[in-house]
Amino acid sequence: MMKLLTSLALGAAALGLVACSGSEEPTTPKTSPEAAAPAAQPQAQAPANHPTLSPQQQQAVTEGRSMANMGTVKEMLHAAGYTYMKVDTGNGEPVWIAATMMRVKPGEKVKWADAAVMHNFASKSLHRTFDKILFVSSASVVN
Repeated sequence: MMKLLTSLALGAAALGLVACSGSEEPTTPKTSPEAAAPAAQPQAQAPANHPTLSPQQQQAVTEGRSMANMGTVKEMLHAAGYTYMKVDTGNGEPVWIAATMMRVKPGEKVKWADAAVMHNFASKSLHRTFDKILFVSSASVVN
């Protein structure tokens, strides 16, 4: 349990660093996008000796909770150990999500958990900026 709480606190700190830098996928496990997504847990669950979520981090998590968490993959890219998927959630506007590298094909349905939203995320490895992207703690193909 302590290991999980520590990873959540580190994820919260990582999300803050990535959000402030507005730059690339982190290079260490402590600051990976999927490590950032578990920060979706409420501040009260973080141990007292670990940093709590900043207002920006809390906003990213709150926004992620309000969005759909399942849809059909329209496009996908692999880069820097992550799978980026453009997903049609049925809400009229596709959303990009980033998850740990996984096998998925366009046309498959995916679901995800614990998302944090980032705006204007610049990916150096993909040489593009995403207007809005959800960093998710886990994603899986739905049969």
